Amino acid sequence: MFMAMILASCADRNVSVKIEGDIQNGGNQMIRLALITAEGMDMIDSANLHDGHFLFKISSENERIKERENSPMMFQLFLSEDNSLATMAKKGDRLKLTADAQDLTRTYKITGGEEAVLMYQLDSSLTAFVIPTEKLYETYQKNSENDTIRAEIEAQYVNMLQNHQKYLQDFIKSHPNNMASYIAFFQSYNRRNFFDIYQDLDILKQINNNLSKVYPESEYVKAMKNMADLIEMRISATEKEISNPTE
Repeated sequence: MFMAMILASCADRNVSVKIEGDIQNGGNQMIRLALITAEGMDMIDSANLHDGHFLFKISSENERIKERENSPMMFQLFLSEDNSLATMAKKGDRLKLTADAQDLTRTYKITGGEEAVLMYQLDSSLTAFVIPTEKLYETYQKNSENDTIRAEIEAQYVNMLQNHQKYLQDFIKSHPNNMASYIAFFQSYNRRNFFDIYQDLDILKQINNNLSKVYPESEYVKAMKNMADLIEMRISATEKEISNPTE
């Protein structure tokens, strides 16, 4: 037993991140793990659930991990293409999650890493916005002929939208040095972002300034800074065209 403990300890020395979980109603289906990079998604592991349980040990010997583990990394867990959840971890994190296989994102809970917990809070807040919004939409459709009810529903929706936008703004202010602030800025529902990347560019630039001091080599930070620079160039070009229409 002593030797087994030593061998297990040695084996875990090369583990950068560990993600372990129990998926209710998951049975023995396959779960896949992807690393989210600035260029896209890179599948790095897969496993069959054992009565809903899984364990991923993400090795520092993996070159794709080794070159990124000095800053938080984003991962995506898939049961299927339309049933997945995203999380974030940095070197040394040992994530533990629970979820229901029917809807991973809306049912999961997670511990073991600061970024992962903050992303969970963002997902939970979005779910708290989406569920009543969907109910409002159903009521709206059922009362297509009643202008009074539709106006009341529209007012409720605007109030809910503003409250959620305020939550995201406060989240970003409260976590200026955490990578989860990017997730808050780009959070969306039904293909609609809560922040407008043009009108709210100053918020993104402030996030970039904060995180570039903490994680100057992060590919995510570099990509976001490039995006902000590009948007700023487009805004400047548009303003120039408006002020000098004949040029």
